Amino acid sequence: MKVAIIYHPARMRATEDKIHGSHRKILYPNLNRFRKAFERAHHKVTSIDGRGNLSAKIRRAKPDIVFNLYSVPGKAQAYVPALLEKIGMPYTGCSALCHFLAMHKGLAGKVLRYDKIPVPPFAMVSRRERKPSRRLEFPVLVKPCSLGASEGISEQSFVESAEELPEAINNALAKDQEAVITSYIPGRELTVGIIGNKKLQILPILEKHFDAKSSPPRIFTEKLKKRADHWHANVTVPKMAALQEATVKKVVARAYRSMKCTDCARVDIRLDNQGIPWVIEVNALPGIFPKFSPMAKMAEEMGKKAEYLAMRILEEAVERTGL
Repeated sequence: MKVAIIYHPARMRATEDKIHGSHRKILYPNLNRFRKAFERAHHKVTSIDGRGNLSAKIRRAKPDIVFNLYSVPGKAQAYVPALLEKIGMPYTGCSALCHFLAMHKGLAGKVLRYDKIPVPPFAMVSRRERKPSRRLEFPVLVKPCSLGASEGISEQSFVESAEELPEAINNALAKDQEAVITSYIPGRELTVGIIGNKKLQILPILEKHFDAKSSPPRIFTEKLKKRADHWHANVTVPKMAALQEATVKKVVARAYRSMKCTDCARVDIRLDNQGIPWVIEVNALPGIFPKFSPMAKMAEEMGKKAEYLAMRILEEAVERTGL
């Protein structure tokens, strides 16, 4: 089978810089390792720069399936899946619709709430109408509505009073057209990776730890996200009772199905003091890069490498599309 890996050079370089440094001998070490993994499985592999006239590039490459590594900020992440659907090209990962929903925190919250999945109470606010759509009890978090990778989230995103709210809203709206205000859920923060379609494989749960010296709130900021060592230094498999773990896995599986995820996704959870798992976000295109991405850390906990994730995602997509 011929596999085309589509990626964004600038974003890929930025990720590789964090992992390997800017003076590495190989331009894209992780892209290279995924290519070799597919070739070991007897696939023919080509890499495609996702910028420019992508349709023409795909027509020239004539792949049987596209492995989607095209990760960019905001709703533009749905660009590659949307184009591939238009030209009828099979690809790995979630659909364009799923990407649009997942990237819009307000729409995602409505979908999950409709399916009775616990999500924190939230309100929307836009640049045109800067008044929140509903009143929430403080404290709250104010975040850009359609950005990923914790972009636009800082300590100032945590708001404890009405007086602090306008500045936090302005900060979020400086990054995005809309902002979402959510009730702050104190407690443990978990992230759970899922691979599959008909049958779901739930990867080892990870718990994000924050600096013990830091004062509340314990939130995952953009600054913390950009630390290349975070997923090794501050993330562990949590100690949980079997019943609690089963409850978390059930909720993330329901969220995965509710958002119509395919092949692979990652769900972020806040586990409150009563043991209720609240869905914070569904990531429709989670990174799988070693030493940087939580999914790769989950694979490590299974005794596997990041290439294992790439192969599993490809296998699921091949089965789903009937290739």
